[in-house]
Amino acid sequence: MEIDQSLDLKRDRLFDKIVLYSATALFTITIILTTLQVFIRLLNLPTFGFLHWTEPAARFVLIVATYLGAAVAVRNNEHIAIRFLLDRLTNWKPWLGYLVQVVGKLIIIGFLWIALEGTVITTVEDWTTSIGGIGFVTSGHLYLGIGIGIGVMLIYAVIDFVGLARELLAMRTEGTDSGQFEEGIADE
Repeated sequence: MEIDQSLDLKRDRLFDKIVLYSATALFTITIILTTLQVFIRLLNLPTFGFLHWTEPAARFVLIVATYLGAAVAVRNNEHIAIRFLLDRLTNWKPWLGYLVQVVGKLIIIGFLWIALEGTVITTVEDWTTSIGGIGFVTSGHLYLGIGIGIGVMLIYAVIDFVGLARELLAMRTEGTDSGQFEEGIADE
């Protein structure tokens, strides 16, 4: 199984482009801020307190970028998965492989929903809580960015679930026309 590590879009929609380019921009900002901080420390430049914000800013931007990057991975079905058993099931009985994928997507959707609820609650409760380093950035702002990333992951997981459910139903409909499901052959 080869992994596509390009930034090519699997779906060519405006929403997908916004998510991809936002994640890329945030990672770029993280690299710039981190590089700036390294040069300041390496050259022992006196910043007179002017650039002290680059270290926490890089940390905060990286946190949000990670969640948007995870959304891009969910969109492309490139998240971490152990596919061995699923591939064997799909080769043996395709409908069973799709059923396992549907159940897996439901579990992912449930987890993301719970995580999003918790993030929304934390965002509201910590909206004015200072986290240091940058005076105008609060814990609530950081959790808002995390919540946006989780929300985008949830949207992509629901889209994938609907697609898998449609494929499973199409297989079932095709199988019931002939009176039974078509059985695959187990490769041994």
